[in-house]
Amino acid sequence: MPASMLRVMLLVVAMLGLAGGAIAQGQPQPAPPQRVPAPDRHAGTGLSFPPQIAGATRYGSTDYGKTAGRPELGYGWNYRIGDQLIATVYVYDLSIRSIPDGPASPVVQQQFQTSLQEIYQLAKYNRYEDIKTAKGPTDCTLGSIVFRCITLSALRSADRKPIYSALMLTGYRNNFLKLRLDWIEGSATSQSMVDTFTQTLLGAMTR
Repeated sequence: MPASMLRVMLLVVAMLGLAGGAIAQGQPQPAPPQRVPAPDRHAGTGLSFPPQIAGATRYGSTDYGKTAGRPELGYGWNYRIGDQLIATVYVYDLSIRSIPDGPASPVVQQQFQTSLQEIYQLAKYNRYEDIKTAKGPTDCTLGSIVFRCITLSALRSADRKPIYSALMLTGYRNNFLKLRLDWIEGSATSQSMVDTFTQTLLGAMTR
């Protein structure tokens, strides 16, 4: 199974709570592999993933090597704030021996484009429409780490509510470090709240 489709299949499960039943009833869906959790600390990068960060609860994680026999896909950690925001952090190397730090190298730039296409694939499963770029792509700094970032907007087909999806990716200690955030527009999830949450999340991970 291609890496992008495996991630899509597992992400669909993680997004069900936010999607609010957007996947049509009766439509056959692939059965996801049984998840094996990721460690609380990533040995190669030193990043930590505590149970609570900035008001968000860690509600799951995945060791892709043990879950799907794909160690090159590394690990993913899922956080959520109610039914308003979902954040997932990925650390992986795709079996690439040398991944430069930062977002500027060709290998990181290519992985950013691949990850962006995965968002469009996931949107089909979750019945999102009218996907467009809301912000970026541009470099953004979270703590001391520079990422390549983009934010997309879409409408949820079921109720026409606006949905936002952010992608942030960089090279970090010979791994890809990727953040994915999805949230429903509303008073509880303003852009400033999401920005503050993301900064706090990175601070807790790198502490």
